[in-house]
Amino acid sequence: MHVLSKDQKTYIEEHAVEILNERGISKAQFAKAMGAIPQNFNKLVGTKNVVTLTHIAEYLDIPLHVLLFGDEKNEPEVHGVLYINEKAVIVSNKEELGKLVKELSIV
Repeated sequence: MHVLSKDQKTYIEEHAVEILNERGISKAQFAKAMGAIPQNFNKLVGTKNVVTLTHIAEYLDIPLHVLLFGDEKNEPEVHGVLYINEKAVIVSNKEELGKLVKELSIV
């Protein structure tokens, strides 16, 4: 379980501009969407108010824990179903996929 100290910055506070740029949203658009004036952008992304952070997470479609702490796994999640010779094979993680690839001698 993660806990933020009073003066610790959240992930959104440190990476807000980058996240908004990836989504094509300006700081002014974001502030207005959150019901704030553009001049309060830094205060908005620097908040520790859980209600406000939840609204930000929903608006940006980012899980709240990622908004607070960032994505701890800097690698993509792997899970899905592959059909091999008409048989469904469930892959739940990267390791299972690697094992399957080796078994099939694809690489």
